[in-house]
Formats: sequence, structure tokens, C-alpha cells
Amino acid sequence: MARTLLADLFPPLRLIAALFFLPLALAACTGGALAPGLVARMDAPGASLDRAEALKLINQYRSSRGVAPLRADASLDASAQALADQYARNSTRPAKPQNGIVHMSLSAGYSNFADTFSGWRGRPEEANAIANATASTAGIAVAYAPSSTYGVHWVLLLGAPDVPLTPVPASR
Repeated sequence: MARTLLADLFPPLRLIAALFFLPLALAACTGGALAPGLVARMDAPGASLDRAEALKLINQYRSSRGVAPLRADASLDASAQALADQYARNSTRPAKPQNGIVHMSLSAGYSNFADTFSGWRGRPEEANAIANATASTAGIAVAYAPSSTYGVHWVLLLGAPDVPLTPVPASR
């Protein structure tokens, strides 16, 4: 009986251990400290997201899950930015674009990408979606609205290969 109980506990304990030690492993991959672009605060006018560093962190995570890296896509970045601007302006979660998008991750309130990504990674359904092997491209964006409840709004779009993207119109 005790042996069955212990065997039943090991898979959840492994998941908890993986979620606890993954940030340490990612930090080790970057030489012990996160890149400045990942911890730069986005809650100020004119702040600029280091998309290359953000994508590098996402790809390190995907690699730890045995999945091929994503490549940056300018049209996905533009669509993600339009959605982030809309999200920040309205404080309403935007709808996922239909064509060419495998997954959309949203977040609000985190001031930097490292914290945002940690939040996504900490939710199993988001973590699995970010590690979806079908996705091959990514677009990442952030928008700051000082008068909104959450201030900073994040959008990550993952695209499928060879599926045409219907661009999200820029917000006015």
C-alpha cells in the first residue's frame, strides 16, 4: 500500500520539482543572470522590449522540452503589437486571430518579460502551448497604458508553418 502511495506521488513531485528548478536552469543557460533586456521595466513611456532576448528565453524553454526553436516573424510581431495596444487601451482580452495562429498568450501587470514568461510557464496549459511542436514562428509585444488597471499588457503569438497569417489591423 505504501509503495503504491509513493509511486502515485512521484509524477506530481517531479512536476513540482521541474517548475521549481526550471528558472534556475534557465538562469544557468544565460551565465547565471538574466539578460538586461529580459528584466528591463516596460512600465514607462518609451520603454522598448528586447524581442530577440525574449525569443531566446522562450527557445531555451522549448529546448528543455525537446521542441524545435521558434523564429522571429515581423508580421507576427506587428499583429502582436496591435493586439497588445488594443489590450492596453481597452483592458479587455483581445480575441485570438484565426488564421495562422497556433496559440496566443496574454498577460497583464508584469513589468518585465522575465516575470511575464515565468507566469506563463507556471500555468501548465500555457507552458504546454508554448512548447507546442506545431508552432514555428513567434511574435511578441508589450504595451503600456498608465491609466489602465494593470499598466503593462503582453501578447505572444505562435504561428504555424506555411499557414498564411491574416494581419491584425493596427489600432487607432
